[in-house]
Amino acid sequence: MTNPFQDIGKAKSIAEHINIIRQYQQTDSFDRDRAREICKRFNVENPEYSSTISAVAIATNNLTSIDTAPDNILINNLILQASWTMGEDYLRTIGITV
Repeated sequence: MTNPFQDIGKAKSIAEHINIIRQYQQTDSFDRDRAREICKRFNVENPEYSSTISAVAIATNNLTSIDTAPDNILINNLILQASWTMGEDYLRTIGITV
């Protein structure tokens, strides 16, 4: 089984996501600017994720700019990004093409 933490870039990205998510969940505050930066960078580095999420948002009439999203939406986006990264690697290890 492939460990997503073996890729230094993915490990750093997931660590950044987790740090912000935990800070928000434990203290109800976080660095919004840093969170937006991480979300935007992730979307640029993972266009397949970004296009899928955008298509769902358009289809459900739920399109929100990351710059104006409420805190909980921004945090949920970070959770989805981290989950997608971890899940995609797992699916590849069991032979599913992503």
